[in-house]
Amino acid sequence: MSMVNLLIETDIFSDVDDVGALAVAHALADEGSATIVAICVNTPSRWGHQAVRIVNAYYGRQVIPVGALLPLDDSIADRDYAKQLVTAFSTGEEVDPPEDAVRVARRALHGAADDSIVVVSLGFFQNLIGLLRSEADDISPATGLELVRRKVTRTVVMGGLFPQGWEFNVGEYPAVAAEFVDTWPGDLEFLGWEVGDDVITGRDLSRDLDPENPVSAAYRAFSGSGAGRQSWDLMAVALAVHGVGTEYEYSPAGRVSVLQHGRTEWVEEIGGRHRYVRRLESAETIAALLDRYLSQTPLVRRILSPLTTESGLST
Repeated sequence: MSMVNLLIETDIFSDVDDVGALAVAHALADEGSATIVAICVNTPSRWGHQAVRIVNAYYGRQVIPVGALLPLDDSIADRDYAKQLVTAFSTGEEVDPPEDAVRVARRALHGAADDSIVVVSLGFFQNLIGLLRSEADDISPATGLELVRRKVTRTVVMGGLFPQGWEFNVGEYPAVAAEFVDTWPGDLEFLGWEVGDDVITGRDLSRDLDPENPVSAAYRAFSGSGAGRQSWDLMAVALAVHGVGTEYEYSPAGRVSVLQHGRTEWVEEIGGRHRYVRRLESAETIAALLDRYLSQTPLVRRILSPLTTESGLST
């Protein structure tokens, strides 16, 4: 199995499935299927980038570059559960301000081999539009459009409802979503709302009271113990790494349009650059696969645990 290089875009403010998606990405990295080259937060949340860093640290990957949509503000503070996560797991140390997400993405793409990056979009599209609009700079002599064309091999989007309908990631900022769909070079693979709405994961995880596990704490705080949550973002990450496999099938080639008020509409079109996935397996089968990743002990903790036990220290 070849290693997939993931550049993850996440909103991580309104739904715990973003935390679950990061956990799945880290579990896939632990098994050798993926490398996370960068994570960019596509909201101006004061807490989102810190929540990402907390999850990264739990999995032993503090070095992953994290960017955010700047400037940070309080425009989404009333819906931002990431604040709870940061408050619970903060060490109290000063957190470096995040770098602009476009610069983080440009650096990740510039340093990558051609046709080697898989972009996973979980949330809004402001960062990706900013990347396309970016000009040559001290990071790379190439424009953002040139970098995407050269470096990105696949783009998986959790967004839309197919064959037509309204979904949050697209409908919240429809003009930005329309520009993304119309101008992003290369093919787009959409995992729509309808595919993951009945796939519930995290029930058992949310009962895990390990005080060091921010993923279980996030699920418990957001949905309640034993409740679980829909799995849209988790499914998109797994799709980006493993492909359709036996769990999904692609629609024929076509074109996705973002209509007034943010509704998506898919039309079959010969030579079209857009496809959406349809689920073949049951919701329970998909949930079981994802829950295995959610409940997987991070590799770094499996490695360190025997040492700390022998020394008499607790992890």
